[in-house]
Amino acid sequence: MAKREEVFEKETKYCKIIKSVDLVDGDEIFSLEKIYIKSLKREEIRIALYKNCRDRERKFIARAVDIEIEKLITLISLGIKSGILDKNFKEKLM
Repeated sequence: MAKREEVFEKETKYCKIIKSVDLVDGDEIFSLEKIYIKSLKREEIRIALYKNCRDRERKFIARAVDIEIEKLITLISLGIKSGILDKNFKEKLM
């Protein structure tokens, strides 16, 4: 039997990024990501901040994400449309 190949956008030591959507604002990239955390063996949703820096494009900034409410709403909307945030998420919001 053939081994099923996993599909993900990127893999780091910490996690696998299964799917993501981005909202670009100048040199900042706000990202909503569905990730699989290897050590915990579970999927989670991450709001991440990346910046295009001199040493590297799309550099992950490991800190709290400060985002304007309108941009957060847009990011959540993109997450729902892309399937990162599922029907269960939408039902629990209401």
